[in-house]
Amino acid sequence: MLTVEGATVRYGRFEALAGVQWSVGTGESTVTALLGPSGCGKSTLLRAVAGLEPLAAGSICWDGVDLATTAPHRRDFGVVFQDGQLFPGRTVAQNIAYGLARRRVRGRAAADRVAEMLRLVQLDGFGDRPVSALSGGQAQRVALARAL
Repeated sequence: MLTVEGATVRYGRFEALAGVQWSVGTGESTVTALLGPSGCGKSTLLRAVAGLEPLAAGSICWDGVDLATTAPHRRDFGVVFQDGQLFPGRTVAQNIAYGLARRRVRGRAAADRVAEMLRLVQLDGFGDRPVSALSGGQAQRVALARAL
């Protein structure tokens, strides 16, 4: 379970998050939507959970373990922002396989996982396509597949 207790994020004197309390996830397949108006701190909260923003106060715990000293690449959280953040010089499959390669998953295992993710996001057959040839919605699905 993810537990956020009193999370505060500041940018100079501006307090982007102030004492946020939140917990989510009790099962392996939990899906949660974080909704709110523009500028309310949704992205800041997600960035803090992923370790991309430091907390000025409070804590973020995963299964009871405080993540304060856990590096972002060790937290195992994926964040998909609105613009997708795809690598423009790579194909769809290469973008999805990026995280797998960083974890030393290669060859048939990586190819099978990429194919599985393409099916999941309904982009079968798009693996060899350059990301520059995708629509906005397709690019978001590629970013989601990479995060998963």
